[in-house]
Amino acid sequence: MGKSDEQQIDAVAPVTPADDAFLRHVCEGLGFICVGLDTSGRIVFGNRAATKWFGENQGGQIGDSFFGLLVSKDRAKAQRLCKEVVGTCEMREMEAKYPGNDEELTTLVVILSPVLSDAGECVGISASMRDISAKKRMSRELGNARRIAALGRMAGGVAHHFNNILGGMLTSIDYVLTSDSPRELRKTLRLMAQAIGRATRITNQLAAFAESENALVEWASLELIVNEFLNRTRTKATLKGIRLVEDVEHVATEPFELQRLMPVLESVAQNSLDAMGSGGELRVGLKLVNDAAVITITDTGCGIPRDVMDRVFEPFFTTKGELGGGSSDNIGLGMAAVHGLVGEMGGTIRLSSQVGSGTQVTICLPIHRPER
Repeated sequence: MGKSDEQQIDAVAPVTPADDAFLRHVCEGLGFICVGLDTSGRIVFGNRAATKWFGENQGGQIGDSFFGLLVSKDRAKAQRLCKEVVGTCEMREMEAKYPGNDEELTTLVVILSPVLSDAGECVGISASMRDISAKKRMSRELGNARRIAALGRMAGGVAHHFNNILGGMLTSIDYVLTSDSPRELRKTLRLMAQAIGRATRITNQLAAFAESENALVEWASLELIVNEFLNRTRTKATLKGIRLVEDVEHVATEPFELQRLMPVLESVAQNSLDAMGSGGELRVGLKLVNDAAVITITDTGCGIPRDVMDRVFEPFFTTKGELGGGSSDNIGLGMAAVHGLVGEMGGTIRLSSQVGSGTQVTICLPIHRPER
């Protein structure tokens, strides 16, 4: 490198992160929507992506309220989270719907971050947003594809189960038709009644899995539901010699649907009780974590093998019942229905397990419910 090159480099003024123009260019060049808000939620800045997005839709101009961009049911949550960002100087995140030009609402993931002064005080809010509508749509389609695949894999098993029931009934009928013995007739009728009962339980489980929301809804506080669940579980645990440990904190929430949440808790607890056989410990916890009520159900049972974990929430997958190599009438709709019910309540469910040590099921439910 010659001397002229060195002089030329030295003559170029370096761009530092402190330069306002540099920071503005960084924000303008972001590939996602970035909007600057004052502490009251008014828009004071928008990058090119925001200008393009809101220029094609309604609102989003300088001086407009950021909350007015969202559908009515998301505004209260956005306002609350913005107040928390200002008060705690910590980031918050939410999903929100934006009413664009299309009939279908756009789903945005919104990250609210504090803008701090040199003194460490929050003087504004940075709202960054990404359109995740396509991702959500693909997720739904993938879920439907997995469900259809699961139905295809297990249809033969369900058909085999019903064929066994119907074949047994036909054999019993053929046998009793050639006999004049009242005793044999009563025995055959008893066996047919049992077979019909098994078939009825299977069809009821299938109906429950695809149940529509036609039932009357009963609302109750989360603590009331959990306490009622503990009362029911305590008796079952005592009969099996299992110790029930309660670690329940006071968590104030809006009401939940009793018909949705109670079956979720009972199904998970029943799996834990079955996994422990006779003896062990079942621990039920409830606590508040950020904006979610976290329910944990932990057992000291046999645990779930790694190759089974990925299929626990799959429809018609079971390690119990005739389809799973057992003798009960369970056809594996329990955890699939649990996953669906938790999702309908706006929550998430996850499992962690170790073979020989036990399983923990964690259910996170939002304490601020959407408009009902």
